[in-house]
Amino acid sequence: MQHNLPQSTRGTAVNLLIEGPDYFNYYIQLIDGAQTSIHLQTYIFEMDEFGSHVHAALIRAAQRGVQVCVLIDNIGSRNFSALDEESLRQNSVMFQRFNVFTYKGLLRVGRRLHHKLLLVDAQHGLVGGINVTNSNYKHVPQSPHQLDFAVDLQGPVVIELTRYGQSLFKKSFGKKLQLAKIPQVVAQTRLSDVVLRISINDWVYRRWQIAQTYSKLINQAQSEITIVNAYFFPRAKFKKQLVAAAKRGVKVRLILPRISDWPSYILASEYLYAYFLKRNVEIYQWKNSVLHGKMATVDGHFATVGSFNLNYTSYQQNLEMNIDVLSTPVTAEWDRVLNNLIETGCEKINWDNFSKNSTFRIKCLRFMFYILLSIVANMSVTLTYQEDNNKNKFYSLIRLCGAAVFFLLGVIGAILPIMPGTPFFIISFFLIYRQILFIKNIRM
Repeated sequence: MQHNLPQSTRGTAVNLLIEGPDYFNYYIQLIDGAQTSIHLQTYIFEMDEFGSHVHAALIRAAQRGVQVCVLIDNIGSRNFSALDEESLRQNSVMFQRFNVFTYKGLLRVGRRLHHKLLLVDAQHGLVGGINVTNSNYKHVPQSPHQLDFAVDLQGPVVIELTRYGQSLFKKSFGKKLQLAKIPQVVAQTRLSDVVLRISINDWVYRRWQIAQTYSKLINQAQSEITIVNAYFFPRAKFKKQLVAAAKRGVKVRLILPRISDWPSYILASEYLYAYFLKRNVEIYQWKNSVLHGKMATVDGHFATVGSFNLNYTSYQQNLEMNIDVLSTPVTAEWDRVLNNLIETGCEKINWDNFSKNSTFRIKCLRFMFYILLSIVANMSVTLTYQEDNNKNKFYSLIRLCGAAVFFLLGVIGAILPIMPGTPFFIISFFLIYRQILFIKNIRM
């Protein structure tokens, strides 16, 4: 599959959207206004209030002759029923689950479709972190929507995104199919002076654009860095880069969640607070709702929005997409949005008070989840995806040691009712399976 994405694209209009009723209504309007094609790709598709409306709108579009392609992640959308899937197929919607578990696909079982993409007529595009689900916290009526972002795009970049979306869908569909013809860019109408980049992280095709962009911009930052991230558990190298920026006088601000659908991530992240706060990195906790957004701005001229979390799952495992924006006016506007969020919905973390108010139990939980996430990040099933050099046996040794550790944890979990054993048995199996294939390839 070729991903010939442009280094940069001009002549595109871009607007920042925040999750909520207006976003949901606009999403449905785009689908209802489609004339030729719709590409919907998402990690989670839930048949709740919003998802059921999207489901119905997709069927309406297909019935009026629009070519509709839907690609959902097999794990993230595991609650999307076979009945709902069949109703789409019966109404001429081309539907596919991404990376369904197969024997031949064992080496890619961890590759998840994590980006969120809606493309209409190769003219309008929504890209960001917002899934097809009504994300009120625990679906409690009248509760606030989670804080999440998307960008609304019009212009040549949507054509490039449509090419990418079609190629990914064809690869996942596994059959020959004729998709709607994509128009060629004859001339780029200057909708704005914005320069955009489509950034992808996809370990299968050795694409690390998002991770590399983050590192490059942090290293080059001169005045200010603001990062919003839902599941913050960065690599050691990235932590050092943030601290190095703060040391040379850059104002570094992290907006992190107080409420999350994965509380373990909050506890593990809070264990890192001492490292950052003692080195002049500012931390703000968003307290008004669940924080699910992934966004950053640097030096008033660069911004990025998308699906990429600063954790090992996004670095090593998921298929991620961000839109990078190079524009002083746009970045200035988005900085105003972030400043308003800090002022109206965040609490600044002071290390002395934070440490003083943390009970011994909470400190132990933070340390425990930090250790657990560190183990999973460095010795989990993601190790099966590393590209080995036949002259370097380092990963072989790590895999074998990891398999032994996880097998032992599985035995403990099977005997004692303190933790589940099956997941550890599965991980140890994958590690051994990958090692057997590696040895086989060497001998061949």
